[in-house]
Amino acid sequence: MSGLNIIGPFASAQISALSVLTYLVAFPVIAAEPVAEKHYADPNTAQRCSQAGPVMTTRLTLSDQTAYQAALADNSLYQIWEVAEQVSRNVAYPQQDRTQLTLQIACQGGFAPAEVKYAVMDIYNHWQHQLAFEFDLCQYITSGVGAAFCTNRFAGEQQTARIQRQTAAIQHLSSEQKAAVKDAVQMANDFFEHRATYEELHSGSSHAAFRIESVSIQNDRYLSQIIDTIAGHQPDEIPMLDEADYMLQQTYSNLTQRLKLEPIEDFNLEVTAKDVESVQRAWKKYREQTASLLASLNQDISKEAWMGILTAERSRQLAEIIEYMDLSESD
Repeated sequence: MSGLNIIGPFASAQISALSVLTYLVAFPVIAAEPVAEKHYADPNTAQRCSQAGPVMTTRLTLSDQTAYQAALADNSLYQIWEVAEQVSRNVAYPQQDRTQLTLQIACQGGFAPAEVKYAVMDIYNHWQHQLAFEFDLCQYITSGVGAAFCTNRFAGEQQTARIQRQTAAIQHLSSEQKAAVKDAVQMANDFFEHRATYEELHSGSSHAAFRIESVSIQNDRYLSQIIDTIAGHQPDEIPMLDEADYMLQQTYSNLTQRLKLEPIEDFNLEVTAKDVESVQRAWKKYREQTASLLASLNQDISKEAWMGILTAERSRQLAEIIEYMDLSESD
């Protein structure tokens, strides 16, 4: 964007991607009746949308017409705003027309009143001052639902980037090693998702967004660990496996016994002893497969050494839950 500052509450977000909108139509859309008047919580928003006028699909390109009609048919979340993003980036329109069309479409979408208010205000100001504008709906998110939507969309972009990194890193490996890396990455993702869902302490209205972000971060770290191992990097510290196992057993026993007496419960958050036991079973598979893979990629470090590293890491994860419980009890 240029010219004016974003005034929405999430203006610092740097998330940009178009979700795929698919819609089967028997005939091309030539025109459509303007959308019925929408009621806005904010009178200034209503005034700005009125000045922008109704959406006239005859002014849209064929692809944007199709996307807009599909969004109207299933506007359960941010489908219409995704079309506004698409239109704002379509250089087939003259600049001023493009901004007005973006505003008209944005006026029909949004999930929370505050999101609509800030988005409409910003697009309207650019339109009035004849300034170029590229709409990014995630810069105006105020709701937990919106945070989850945008986090999930960004996670998809990060996954694409990870695949590219992974492909470049393993291209010189044998076919067997390539297959082992791909299997381990998928297994690790399943473990991270399981742990984020049943054990990590994500709460509040944005708990879904926190979980998605956590899984993405852990996948990034896991891939980086594989790439570093291929490059011959050495871990900073390698704990003894028997000592790490003993510490994990003590921490795990302490945590599960406490959770049996009093599970963790908060808004959109519950962690029980059975949850931790379930994650622990998944972790054992994760440790075995990860240690085997990393040892095969760099034979200077044994599988036992990697198991010690991963076991110590697991102890720290469980200790964080105990710390959370201690802090909650002291409040």
